[in-house]
Amino acid sequence: MNFILTIDTAADNQWATGKELTLENIRNLPRLQKLCDKYHIKPTYMLASETCEDSFSREMFSDFLENDQAEVGALLNPWTTPPFFNRDGLRYNDIRHAFPNEISEDIVANKIRYLTDQIRTTFSIRPTSFRAGRFGFSENIARILMVNEYMVDSSITPFVNWSGYVGIPGFRGGPDYILRKPYPFTYNHKGNSLLEIPLTVLPTRFPLNKNRKITDYYFNNVNRNIVLKGLRSMFYRYQPLWLRPYPWMTIDLLDEVTNEALSKKLPYIVMVFFSGELTPACSIYRSDNEATENMFDLLENFFNLLAHYHIGSVTLTEAAKKYELVTGTTLSYKYV
Repeated sequence: MNFILTIDTAADNQWATGKELTLENIRNLPRLQKLCDKYHIKPTYMLASETCEDSFSREMFSDFLENDQAEVGALLNPWTTPPFFNRDGLRYNDIRHAFPNEISEDIVANKIRYLTDQIRTTFSIRPTSFRAGRFGFSENIARILMVNEYMVDSSITPFVNWSGYVGIPGFRGGPDYILRKPYPFTYNHKGNSLLEIPLTVLPTRFPLNKNRKITDYYFNNVNRNIVLKGLRSMFYRYQPLWLRPYPWMTIDLLDEVTNEALSKKLPYIVMVFFSGELTPACSIYRSDNEATENMFDLLENFFNLLAHYHIGSVTLTEAAKKYELVTGTTLSYKYV
């Protein structure tokens, strides 16, 4: 099993509609990169459009790439990625942040093409890894990514339903991933493939981690069944458990989800967090200096844990290339 660290890298205040976007959080990424270098971890930074426009970001990520310290992938946040339209959910930094899966195929295709060209122009590399903002992925987006020569996506959050979260008013919201399995798989179209490496989100408590029928029933019904709500409050509060450094996560919980992944023989575990979590007051999860210092401590403890288990690090694209070699599957080639 290999570890993939992904950081969604975007504006500090992307939810502050109508305000000028700022990118102060980016200035803490060299500290994160230094920590990653210490433990031989090569992160994948998923870049939003506004990140590419920032001069500090351009210089920093160019250095990371030149020194082969990291990978740069694409993060499609529709509310900051052109083109924009004077319609609900499609304006620049609109009050309703659209899920990419809600947007018409032609508009999302134009946004992906714009972001891809922006990264290519800024860093002189073609991005091959992708994440949909708010985890709003679909098979239509997978086909668009194949046209744009991407190899791998990491947007799916198994056991999680985003359809209750509002995107564009009157639309369906985000995808429902409750029935998705946590293992990699490919989207296939016209003889070409895109690898999906889901984020590591797993039930870790019995019987949710042992019986898939019970698991699916529980997660499909827990929000509307009073008995299941009671069970959640008493036994399953953080289930499913994300491999993510939330404020309530401890090294024991990160160990728990890592061991669950090992028991399921997952080939990869994928961690995600937002770059703003590394800077005080740039995320709802980390409001002050103490909170951000706690996060750095938690990350270092987890990196030590990975070393203890002899779990190595790869980027998203490195994982995809290994998948090609092992399976003989062709990824990322443009189809007609």
